[in-house]
Amino acid sequence: MTEITQGAAVKCGICGKETTVQFITDRQGTPAYDLMCFHRNAVCSKCGNLVKDASEDIHTVVPACRDCNPEMFADEDDDE
Repeated sequence: MTEITQGAAVKCGICGKETTVQFITDRQGTPAYDLMCFHRNAVCSKCGNLVKDASEDIHTVVPACRDCNPEMFADEDDDE
């Protein structure tokens, strides 16, 4: 994926909507992307796509990629 900048058009890794980057913050050396759809995303280190930030803490970023790390979604999939 190319460099993501503030105002860039992106597809949200959570809701799938086409949206724009509202602002970018550095969370302990990892960028977090706050989008106009009100979701915070991160870049998956394996595939490079924008994905859900699954951190429990606002100070950290935990990229959660359904394709590269399906085990992170095991609890959600059990509910269906």
